[in-house]
Amino acid sequence: MLEIHHSLLEHIVEAPNDNATQAFEAADQLATLITEPLTTLKTNRMEVEAERKSTFGRAAEASTGISSGNAKASFYFQANEGKGAKDSSNIEYLVESEEKIVFPELHRHLKRVLALAETNLVVLVDEWSSLPSDVQPYLAEFLKRGILPLNEATLKISALEYRCRFVEGGPDNYVGFELGADIATAPDLDDYFVYDRNPEHITDVYADVLYRHLASELEDGYLKEHGVSSGRQLASRLFTERATCGELARSSEGVVRDLINIFTKAFFDSHRRRRKTIDKQAVLDSARQWFEQDKAQYLDEELQNILRRIVDDVIGKRKARSFLLPRELERNPIVQRLFDARVIHHMQRGYADKDNPGVRYNIYSIDYGTYVDLLGTTKEPELELLEVVERVEPDVIVPFDDKRSIRRIILHPDVLEA
Repeated sequence: MLEIHHSLLEHIVEAPNDNATQAFEAADQLATLITEPLTTLKTNRMEVEAERKSTFGRAAEASTGISSGNAKASFYFQANEGKGAKDSSNIEYLVESEEKIVFPELHRHLKRVLALAETNLVVLVDEWSSLPSDVQPYLAEFLKRGILPLNEATLKISALEYRCRFVEGGPDNYVGFELGADIATAPDLDDYFVYDRNPEHITDVYADVLYRHLASELEDGYLKEHGVSSGRQLASRLFTERATCGELARSSEGVVRDLINIFTKAFFDSHRRRRKTIDKQAVLDSARQWFEQDKAQYLDEELQNILRRIVDDVIGKRKARSFLLPRELERNPIVQRLFDARVIHHMQRGYADKDNPGVRYNIYSIDYGTYVDLLGTTKEPELELLEVVERVEPDVIVPFDDKRSIRRIILHPDVLEA
C-alpha cells in the first residue's frame, strides 16, 4: 500500500489539478491509515474511594487529571463541596495497539484520493510465483478486499500457473482468489507465442520487440534516418533475408529474454566477421552458445540425464522435436524443473487424442539449443512437421485449429524417473 501511496503522490505532483491540495490531504490520511497501528483503550481496573471531611467553606472545588506511563493511562476526578464531602475515583486503562487494516476505511480514503487526483489505479504484480506458497493465499485475500472492490482500480497478475496458490480452504470458507468468480484468467503467453502456431505473425511480433528495444537505446530518430520505422523494415535491413529473422524467432522458443540474448550474440558475431547483415549461421552459432552458457550449465546431473533420454527418444529415434505428455504429469517435479530451465516448452495444453478418449495431453517441444548442432545433418529433426496435410498418417496428430500436424509421440512416464 505504501508503493501505491508513493505513486499517487508522484501523480499529484506531476499532473496537478484544481483539487491538488485536497488530494495531498487525502493522501496523507491514507498514509496515516496504512502506517499507524490501530489503538484501542481497555479498562484494566477501577477504584472508587469515598471520604468524609469537615470543611468550613461553602465554595465548591473540582479538579481532574490524567497520568500515563508504560502503555497505561489513569484518569481521576475529585470534587469538594461545602461542608466537606470528598469523593474520588481512579480508573486505569490499557492502551493496546495492533497492525490492522480496516478495509471500509481503506476503500473510503483510497477512493477519495483517486477522485480528487482525477485518475484510475492500475496495480501490476509480476513474479507472483516467487512468493512463498503459504503466503500467496493471504496476499490474494488482501488484494481481493483492498483493491478489487474499487471500480477505479484494475489488478493484473503475472505468474506461472503451476507455481501459484491463489486460494486456501474449502468452497464455503476459503482465503484468497477464486478463479472465475473473484478474478478472471488471462491468455497463456506460452500458448500465444508458440512460433509453430503462426510463424509469420510471431516473426513480426519479435521483430517489433527488437525494433522497440533498439529505438529506446539508440539516439532519437536514428533508425528512421536509416529508413527503419517498423519491425518488418528492421528485419529486412538487419538480416540477410526474412527467413533468417524467422530462424531467430524459432530459436527463442517463445522466451523474449532468449530472443534478445541470441540476437545480441548474432549481431556481434556478424560484426566480427565484417558482415553488414546477420546471416543464418550467426543465429545458429549464437543459439548454441546461449544454450550452453545460460541453460546447460545450470542443469544438475539428474536433469542432464533425463533431458538426454528425452532427446534420444524424441529426436534420436523419431527425428521429431515435439512430444505428448499426459496432463496429470504437468506438476511432476522433473517436468517443472525442465520447464523452469527453459529446455522444454509448452506448445498446447489439454489436447484430446482420438485414439485415447478421455485422456488429455500437453504438447511440449524440446529447446532449440538441444538440436541446433544437428541442423543440416542426417539426424536433423523434422522442423517442418507443422504443415498443412491432406491425409493424416497413423503416427501423426493434428492439434492446431489450422490443421497443422505433429508426430504422435507419447513420452512414457518412466523417462522422467531418476
